[in-house]
Amino acid sequence: MARETATSLKHFLLRNPLLRGLSLAVAVCIWSFTGTNRDLQAELTLPVELRNIPPGLMLASQPIREVRFMLTGPSILIDGARRANTTIIINLRGALPGKTVFYNMESNLKLPDNIKVTRITPASLEINLIREQKQTVEGDQSQ
Repeated sequence: MARETATSLKHFLLRNPLLRGLSLAVAVCIWSFTGTNRDLQAELTLPVELRNIPPGLMLASQPIREVRFMLTGPSILIDGARRANTTIIINLRGALPGKTVFYNMESNLKLPDNIKVTRITPASLEINLIREQKQTVEGDQSQ
């Protein structure tokens, strides 16, 4: 009895291999088309990293620590954008004392063409640099 069942199961599974392969290929195509073309919105929150603060300058106050981006696009591409972007790097090389405002922070992101940035919070980042104050140490001058 078990031998008959195994034989009939084997015959059932091996019958019409071309039709089964074609059905599988069509199913994979439909799945990939619907899975990659479905647009969704997702939030991406990244920490801000300041680099290359010029010598002799320092931050007057602590700037915003993170920036939130609202992304719209295919879910598979948004997942890739999340893995490709871990921080927002602000390069301060050549910056002068005073306030500098950075706009268009989406230009710091590595995004595929099909991903759109629909909102950035905050929209700009203000960095205020001042000259370092040299601290004098008062020593014992009683000699």
